[in-house]
Amino acid sequence: MTLSVARFNLQLHRMGQDMLWARAYRCPCLDPDSGAARAGCPVCAARGVLWGPGVGSRAGLAGMKAQRAWASYGESVSGDVVVSVPSDTPLYAAGENDRILFTDSSRSFDIVLTRGDVGERIQQPVIAFDRCFWLTNDGASIVEGSLPVRAPDGTVSFPGTPAPALGQQYTVSGRCTPEYFLFKDMALDRAHYGGLALPRRLVLRLMDLFIR
Repeated sequence: MTLSVARFNLQLHRMGQDMLWARAYRCPCLDPDSGAARAGCPVCAARGVLWGPGVGSRAGLAGMKAQRAWASYGESVSGDVVVSVPSDTPLYAAGENDRILFTDSSRSFDIVLTRGDVGERIQQPVIAFDRCFWLTNDGASIVEGSLPVRAPDGTVSFPGTPAPALGQQYTVSGRCTPEYFLFKDMALDRAHYGGLALPRRLVLRLMDLFIR
């Protein structure tokens, strides 16, 4: 049997989606003994991981058979996707915890943040905010706030009023571009294919669940 790498790649490019791939790097704040991130690190937000700039790539969503195969592992969670990556796109070199942004898609989101906290960041690029609110001090009613602004690094600011006070927990919602991290490489036994650069099958998990 003869397999054509070029034909595999062509099919995935035809049926696939545009994506941005950002490589993951360990933050220098990691403790040399425990490997844990430094609490309060303002650079990595105590996640222990940093990411490089996004690089344009392309991949195809794997079929239902591959999705079911991943679900059978018992490690899957809601929102996981399996993609097939052609060998002629930068994403083919992806590794653990790398970020993958689905630039052709969008989804709704809502998240609870604490004003002034080191973790006050929204991971996914926001298309539009539609609501921001928090509870009064007695917890008896809701305060409708002004819509925030998200900086490229994910940090949040409030140019308008009312805005949540420092230490205030608030909910913000809207629509964003879905972003994932590389959770697992579903390696295939390809020894009998003579080492050809056939498509990789990667399991991606929503960035919301990174280190949770």
